[in-house]
Amino acid sequence: MILLKTFASQLAACGDLKRVWLTSFNIDIEFIESYILPTVLGAEIPRTRMDYEALQLELNERGIDFRVFCDKRFISTDQNKRTLIPVHGISPNKQDSEGSGILEMGFNEESLFHAKVIYIEGKDGCVLGSGSANLTVSGWGRNREVFQFVPLDEKGMYRSVREFFQIVFQNVGEECPLEEKRKFERTKPRARFCHSFQKESFLNQLLGDWQHLTLAVWSPFLSKDLAALIDTIRTKFEQSDIHVHLVADRVEGRYLRTAWSEALQALVDDEALTFHQFPITGDKRLTMTHAKLWKTDSHLAIGSWNFTRPGANTDKGVEDKSARINIEAGLIFADKSDLSAYLGPEIEVVDDLFATESELKAEALDVPEALPFDLRVEFHWGRLTYSISGVWNKRGTPESGYSVKLPSVELPVELHWMPKARRLEAIEISISDTRNLLTEHRYAVFRQGKSCGTGLLIETAVTNRRAQQYGDLKSLLDAMAYEGAEPTLDDADFRVWEEENGEIQVDRPFYSKDDSQAEDASSGLDDISYFRLFAATFQYAAQLRGIQSMRGLEQWGFTRPGCLEELVVKTRERIENAECSVFNWFLAMEVNELCELARRCRKALIPADESIHLSRWNDLNVAMPELPEKTDKRYQELLLQEYKGMRRSWGIV
Repeated sequence: MILLKTFASQLAACGDLKRVWLTSFNIDIEFIESYILPTVLGAEIPRTRMDYEALQLELNERGIDFRVFCDKRFISTDQNKRTLIPVHGISPNKQDSEGSGILEMGFNEESLFHAKVIYIEGKDGCVLGSGSANLTVSGWGRNREVFQFVPLDEKGMYRSVREFFQIVFQNVGEECPLEEKRKFERTKPRARFCHSFQKESFLNQLLGDWQHLTLAVWSPFLSKDLAALIDTIRTKFEQSDIHVHLVADRVEGRYLRTAWSEALQALVDDEALTFHQFPITGDKRLTMTHAKLWKTDSHLAIGSWNFTRPGANTDKGVEDKSARINIEAGLIFADKSDLSAYLGPEIEVVDDLFATESELKAEALDVPEALPFDLRVEFHWGRLTYSISGVWNKRGTPESGYSVKLPSVELPVELHWMPKARRLEAIEISISDTRNLLTEHRYAVFRQGKSCGTGLLIETAVTNRRAQQYGDLKSLLDAMAYEGAEPTLDDADFRVWEEENGEIQVDRPFYSKDDSQAEDASSGLDDISYFRLFAATFQYAAQLRGIQSMRGLEQWGFTRPGCLEELVVKTRERIENAECSVFNWFLAMEVNELCELARRCRKALIPADESIHLSRWNDLNVAMPELPEKTDKRYQELLLQEYKGMRRSWGIV
């Protein structure tokens, strides 16, 4: 994949990465996770489910803002999403509270989000890429595409990029984090970043205020009425004598995706329109020529613009309900090279060069019907809370009867709309069991009990998602006892794992009826010694006392392998699967003392950056098990007194 190699070189040029944002018309989630994400992280192609967990963990640790934007109607949620990377669905017709389209730019439900843009920001600089390739296997490996990267080091270009992403982020309900910059290395732009959110249309920017004699265009998709489109370019953009040379993909190598007409034939006869082969001999394994390029005698444009009315934004500014404008983007370069270099041999115009009506229907884009509203379903891993917001896009009064089914939430959640504001009444749902969320990253929409759509969750505060754990309680305590305050994670496994038959499982059982540890747990002496228990908890207490930040305390409380939450869960399960024993009583006491110490440490820290809700800290406790019947009550009272006495110095060396 040439584009993947070029992408890797651009990543390297930016140094330590901060942001990698990618936009596309349609996407292949599995391709993004299997090829693009590993390239960003400098990792091998993942093979197993655990490899994807490792990628997500690496992404969290490096703090890279990696996210994807695409047309929401072309997010195939039946694909196997295995990481938490945000995939945002763009709605070109998203309504504001007054019922107007986004920024009143003329986009409607017929518009497509078609821009293909890559923004990379790192310690050593920023890079912008744009072209024709979608985030799919075909776009990056099977089609003939064109894509160009340029350093983003000039003020005007940076501002146009920032404007583009500000509107994109606004559309998905987030604030764009790109700040206004004042210092730039260059004063003269390398290129112009052109997009459909700008007031000046693409063709105005490409053609300028002067007459052009020729225009070469690479485009796989063509206007059904080519003659009318060329006439629009000639009249609206004042290019009365322009001659158009088209390099277009031919379906199965036979016909173009447009119809013949007498008006088109007249243009051909006047030599105002010619058709050409691609100028470079291609690999026969390539499935289609998807490249989009526009060349005049003075400029070159590389981007997402097809030779269609919506793609070229010719209806921009036209107040007509039938007008359609896609959201497009690309780069325009000053280029006075010979236009003929972009054209292959001329193709003879014959009847079978053009598609029939039935062939045009077969090639027509099938746009899935969108729900009449936009939903943003966010799960916050720190608070373990769902937040649901929404905007009603369809004209008229919002309709009732819709509900959402969420992972780890037993019953569907009803959606209630505010008629005047055309917005969803805010919904927040807290959960305690997140195991389903470790593998399920989508939600389902129902109307009156019938499924009518799906969407992808936006998962935030993902560093609070505990991805690893120790295989059993003994391994956890051994790690603390042997390694001290900084135990290695060599013995920690991923919570999500894959069986030999490919079935995905979550959280291996700590004890089972067939496990020898279950038999040993009945006595509490054979698998874990008292010395090991007390040594481990002493080291744990020392670690908690030495933490100086709320973030560090939260990691030891909830997110790192061997955290208090994991210790509590493993202790509970051991006690539930074992007979009463003195050892298990000590185990529960030690764990509860650690949890209480952590809560005291929390109070001592200024919780300015707190992301874990207090209720989760309060849930860290183990119900005290009964002691064996023959245990002397005075012995139990003595033990409790000893625990009270040691609290102040416990964990202090």
